[in-house]
Amino acid sequence: MFDELASKVKVGSEGLLFLPHLSGRVCPNDPFMRGTWVGFTWAHTKAHLYRSMLEGVAYEYATYLRIQKELLPGVRFTEARVMGGGSASRLWNQIKADVLRVPYVQLNQREFAVLGAAVVAGHAVGLFPDIKATVQSFVQPTERVEPDPGRHAYYERMVDLYISLAQALGPTFQGLAGLPDTSV
Repeated sequence: MFDELASKVKVGSEGLLFLPHLSGRVCPNDPFMRGTWVGFTWAHTKAHLYRSMLEGVAYEYATYLRIQKELLPGVRFTEARVMGGGSASRLWNQIKADVLRVPYVQLNQREFAVLGAAVVAGHAVGLFPDIKATVQSFVQPTERVEPDPGRHAYYERMVDLYISLAQALGPTFQGLAGLPDTSV
């Protein structure tokens, strides 16, 4: 339902930007970072809030991708294979593909940890002699979502804003973490 609503909202959530760090940031590590919306107006609806959340996570992925490209400039990413509950959202897969300019490929399985454990156990008892071939027999791509170059160009500017917002709010988050606990 929310995907349907958010799909009607313009790319960039009409100026609403979300930092998705509800319990700190992993990379680069910042345990004090918190989540917030910036740019919220009376014109924004639940659909804008939801879309901005999806976009915010994708902007964070773009931050990681930029770091990886700085550390490993020769590495090229040809696709991202998605799994888990969020992978069922075509809208979110499209947003991530557009933000990162990398195709997103949905797979036919949901529980990869359980499947992986079963394949390893089966290999250990001789049931599956070739782990790679076994996994390939169980896991196939079901949908490939290609990035849109026009949306990517727009999202690149949003990622720059996202990064500058996260940096600018760093001292505020540090200050909030240093406040005394006034709970009873």
